[in-house]
Amino acid sequence: MWKTSLVALLLLSVFHPTISRSSDACSTQAITAAADVTVSDNSSFRIETYFQSKDVLAIRHIRDSQQLIVVEGPYSWTQLGDTSAIGIDFHKLFALGHQFHAFVLGFEELVSGVPLHAVVQFDGESREAKVGDYPYGGQVYLIQGTDTKRPMGLLFEFAEDSVISVKFGDWRDVGDVSLPFYLQIDDGQRVFDYHYSSISVTRKSPLWFFDAILAPRLDSVQVHRLHRKLLAAHCLGDADMIADLSAPEIMVASRGKLEQTTKDAVRERFTRLFQALDYTDYHDLVAPAIELSEDATMGWIGANVEAQGTEIKSGTSFSSEWAWIMMVRKIDGVWLHAGNASNQAN
Repeated sequence: MWKTSLVALLLLSVFHPTISRSSDACSTQAITAAADVTVSDNSSFRIETYFQSKDVLAIRHIRDSQQLIVVEGPYSWTQLGDTSAIGIDFHKLFALGHQFHAFVLGFEELVSGVPLHAVVQFDGESREAKVGDYPYGGQVYLIQGTDTKRPMGLLFEFAEDSVISVKFGDWRDVGDVSLPFYLQIDDGQRVFDYHYSSISVTRKSPLWFFDAILAPRLDSVQVHRLHRKLLAAHCLGDADMIADLSAPEIMVASRGKLEQTTKDAVRERFTRLFQALDYTDYHDLVAPAIELSEDATMGWIGANVEAQGTEIKSGTSFSSEWAWIMMVRKIDGVWLHAGNASNQAN
């Protein structure tokens, strides 16, 4: 059942008040937190969370061993010890459901549809709340307090499960926002007390999450990371990075021509591009499609993306939409860009 699994690995993450689109590979949001948790059954554990966006986040649960649950775009994956596995939809549901501070600071961004107003029972009293559809089914309520910037808590309602309540306390300033350093979670069976030792809301390189959460031994996840790193390299203006992520020889189909090029030529091409364009955002408009060969040595990824930025010389902003098929090849155990065919929307 949801409520049993939900609180078995309780966690926290936070959300910067200026929320970028969740699919942006160039997002610099870096939100981490750690808490010691005590449970009404006399057990205890520690959690660490990492949050970059709605679809790039991780949870680490530490007790006798460490368990990691990660969401990256279309994938979720888990790791227990040295064993990694592709997750299921439940893991996405589970991970998003634990982003308590994200719901405080970006409720409208996390629910589906337009949030409505409601009156619900919370902590024995009738309270006003915002209510929205949970992306994976059910509803979630943000309970309003006397201070509009300090809600009282959250209620999660899921099909066939009891309500899970989350009460906030011990508000402290974290940069330019105020966040609760204490949570009490009641699932109807046990009560979990969260005491946070750290919450950080900062800006870092778009690649910080990949540095903090190392890629598992799962080829599909590694190929997805290759795609996202190539997008992020545009906002970093890093032609060397794009070349390093490319095979020695690359086949390119574009504008009615087919040609073979090299990683050095790729470096030169993007060096010139980044002298002309300053990329600020690079979004996946749909979840990338990834297919790999049975021996996991070759494959392809289909993408539909939108790039945004400014022309350096004129200062004019631009927004362009692209679709492409990128060929990938594993060389010496590393997945690399090996070819592509692309087109730009009119």
